[in-house]
Amino acid sequence: MSNPVQKYIHGTSDTEQLRLGLLNRITNDSFIRYLGDLSESRVCDFGCGLGNLIAAVTGRFPGAVISGIEISEQQLKSAQETNRRHPNVTLIRGDALKSGLPADAFDLTYCRYLLEHVADPVAAVKEMLRVTRPGGTVACQENDLHNVIYYPDIDGLDLLMGQFCRLQMELSGDPFVGRKLFDIFRRAGASDIALSFEPEIYTQDEPDGYRAWLSNAHDILFGARDLLIERKTIGESEIDVVLAEMRRRIEHPNGVALFYWNRVRATKPTERL
Repeated sequence: MSNPVQKYIHGTSDTEQLRLGLLNRITNDSFIRYLGDLSESRVCDFGCGLGNLIAAVTGRFPGAVISGIEISEQQLKSAQETNRRHPNVTLIRGDALKSGLPADAFDLTYCRYLLEHVADPVAAVKEMLRVTRPGGTVACQENDLHNVIYYPDIDGLDLLMGQFCRLQMELSGDPFVGRKLFDIFRRAGASDIALSFEPEIYTQDEPDGYRAWLSNAHDILFGARDLLIERKTIGESEIDVVLAEMRRRIEHPNGVALFYWNRVRATKPTERL
């Protein structure tokens, strides 16, 4: 299902910005470890959002020179404020499909939670490869909403997640892009493509992590609530029952939450693409 109008399913409300900040706190460290040693590297962040990941990378590798592009003016302003004391950081407003950045400029170009929201992920990766030097690295982390598991089960969640995924596809996104990363990078012209994944495992015995993860999941679904109701594909009461149970588990952690991110690392060929 496709739609010529691209729309970001999560929106840019203040509540959504808080959710993104929380997600960054949960996932930044493991992704930076995945990127490896960036000392003195030229790095580009495609879809840098609030700039929290860039700030974390700069804090870990102060010698890295980092550029970030972000299409949302509101998020770009937040990123600029977050990184205003970092002289090695340059942030510009731009489209991941046509960044305007120079070719062959970066040792590493990465994106995270971006390809699920662009109508043409192959074109986005081609642009990432274009700005990366020959022999340089491109990396990505994305989700696949098929991987969401809670035990004990949350009644009605499967139906709600199904309708959420359908809505994202109607808005030209792809909630299952994680399983497609090898094909996307292959079609974009990358070489040495290596897949991996990063698990998120939380139990009631570690309540802080459990609450943070469930809060992120709840806020994603709550943020789409009005759009889902507007489309009349699921009833308001069906949504609210699920959200209420998620809030109850946030207040009183119970059982297990499981998920994993899909990751890919590849090389820009030394010959011209």
